[in-house]
Amino acid sequence: MRILQLTRGLALAALTGAALISGLVCDVSNGWAKHYKAPASSASSDPCAAPTAFVKQHIDQIRQLKESLESGSDNVVSWIQHLQGQKSDDPDKVAKISELHRDADRVNDLLRAGGCPTVDIDHEVNLPAADNK
Repeated sequence: MRILQLTRGLALAALTGAALISGLVCDVSNGWAKHYKAPASSASSDPCAAPTAFVKQHIDQIRQLKESLESGSDNVVSWIQHLQGQKSDDPDKVAKISELHRDADRVNDLLRAGGCPTVDIDHEVNLPAADNK
């Protein structure tokens, strides 16, 4: 019984000593205070802002690729086809447009699931560049 009381006394002394030392070492203004709040982050508080910006950025890229498809490619064959009124499709650009549209659709689905307003991707892509801003 005497050993148990001695052990409790040592534990209490060690705990008190640790608390005093931490008080001397830690920052006084917010060291162990439960009321301390981390500074507010500089990011936007709107959870819909970043995904919406992502979708709009993809729409702009899709629009640019479509315009470059309409103007023709850099090779001679597509230039001749363009002069003859034929539309030439660059498979790399078409694949990139498809990939960008798919990514924008997926993020749009996340916006919908999160209760955020969605973007009508097809409508926005077909608008002239000056109308969508």
